[in-house]
Amino acid sequence: MANKPKDARVKHLSKTQEVLYQREFKQANRIYNELTQKGNRG
Repeated sequence: MANKPKDARVKHLSKTQEVLYQREFKQANRIYNELTQKGNRG
């Protein structure tokens, strides 16, 4: 029962972090794809 308030806070936090994480992941993924494509050509 004591976990309930903490759980709700974590859920709210994870939603914000999920957005930030997805944004960073997209950026990193794009850079990674550019690098791998360059490597495949050469």
